[in-house]
Amino acid sequence: MDAGQQRTEAGFVTGRSGGEAIHEFDVIVCGAGSAGSTVAGMLALDESVRVLLLEAGPEDADERVSDPDRWIENLGTERDWGYVTEPGAQVDNRRLPYSMGKGLGGGSSINVGIWSRGHRGDWDEFATTCADPRWDYRSILGVYRELETWHGKPDPDRRGTAGPMHVRPAQPLHPFFSAMLDGAESVGLDRYDSPNGELAERGSGCAVRDEIVEDGQRRSPYRAQVAPRCQQRNLTVLTQTLVTRVVFDGSRAVGVEALSEGRPVRFRATREVVLSLGAVQTPKILMQSGIGPARHLESLGVGVRADLSGVGANLDDHLLIGCVFEAGAQEMPPPTRTQAVCFWGADGRVDSPKFLMYSGAIAFTSPEAVARYSMPESAFTFLLGMRLRSRGSVRLADADPASAPVIETGYFHEPDDLRDAVEAYRFAESIAAAQAMRPYRGSRVIPGAVSDPEVAAYIRAAAATFWHQCGTARLGVDDDAVVDSELRVRGVEGLRVADASVLPRVTSGNTMAPCVAIGHRAASLIRH
Repeated sequence: MDAGQQRTEAGFVTGRSGGEAIHEFDVIVCGAGSAGSTVAGMLALDESVRVLLLEAGPEDADERVSDPDRWIENLGTERDWGYVTEPGAQVDNRRLPYSMGKGLGGGSSINVGIWSRGHRGDWDEFATTCADPRWDYRSILGVYRELETWHGKPDPDRRGTAGPMHVRPAQPLHPFFSAMLDGAESVGLDRYDSPNGELAERGSGCAVRDEIVEDGQRRSPYRAQVAPRCQQRNLTVLTQTLVTRVVFDGSRAVGVEALSEGRPVRFRATREVVLSLGAVQTPKILMQSGIGPARHLESLGVGVRADLSGVGANLDDHLLIGCVFEAGAQEMPPPTRTQAVCFWGADGRVDSPKFLMYSGAIAFTSPEAVARYSMPESAFTFLLGMRLRSRGSVRLADADPASAPVIETGYFHEPDDLRDAVEAYRFAESIAAAQAMRPYRGSRVIPGAVSDPEVAAYIRAAAATFWHQCGTARLGVDDDAVVDSELRVRGVEGLRVADASVLPRVTSGNTMAPCVAIGHRAASLIRH
């Protein structure tokens, strides 16, 4: 050990270099969201591996986190990165709020708690994209079975019974959601026991949603996989620690620089650095570290370490459209609860569904749409999500790590997306008009019984994110791929990405469960 260094109780080396503290670990995981918590938790099972988990946000000990019905209270708080997009020409030049989780658990601590694995077609397509069968549906199904403890109708071929993630059907089911499912069946969607069973292998259908709730409490991937191990000497978790760049020795990642409660600090990694910061922060940190499109980095005075054009490109998401209906006389569920989901495709093929839909007992749409159309005093909303052909991007504003990134959603850059959105809106209307929904539906509809061009105008005013951002450091074998099939960043060594940014496109449903699967895969690769 060098002079001036000492061994701490946690078992890592500390010292000083240029006025900055230095700490040494085997693996540094940046980001304590769904994927990062899974990576860190799994690696910490081997107590000979020193693991550091860094998180920019706060602790998760808060009733707004533990109570899954209070998720919406976290938006716009210290648990939300609070990004804002650039004005979008096809969404009436609006700047869209772009919430993403910040704190232990990341998005899984402030989301609706939905466990949606992704469709068979999603994973099979990803396996083809990266030429690696370990990413196909059959393989990922094994990962999910290892991860889950399933508290629903037995399905031993698809569901696990002894994993860290406790998953159950939403309960007790409010009659409103039963009516929604009855309405969906009446217009042609088959009903299934779970969205993650047989439905995940079909082209369309509806079901009671699955959620990560146990005894009425949210059980995030952080709570399930990291919190039980926090007393282990080989696991260190630091909050309020903002990673600013990856440190390299030649072409090898050897650590990270960060601001810990406002103080600069450097952490060393003897084996690997894993970025699990999400589809905005991960490409931002890559670019701040000199990994990204060379022309963009050079224009900002950032030295280029690896010219990867795909960093920050291919930003994908589910577009969110609030289809608002006046509420009828029948009692509605609590406003923040959603217990049923519908999936369907634009052309009826047995393929990964293009559309998904939840619901909530509130008028949920953009402030601009509220101002333009006026909302009913009592309402429910079909929360319609759709996959887009259009793609956006994440870029650096300048070389200052404190600057917010430049986010372009790209919504409706491809004209056919708006046509499909109108078609999906009409399908949602047909469910709301079903006999089963009549006790819950009043007379007003937003924007009303109008022409398709008028519906399109409403959609442009109401369009928002479903918070399923992904794709900005995607895996693949082509020149625009950022990571290979083992999640290693191309052109450098010792650096992986494990979060939704590696997905080539958004999965058919919510992205929390796929991120947990990605984290599991990353940890398995690092361990072996």
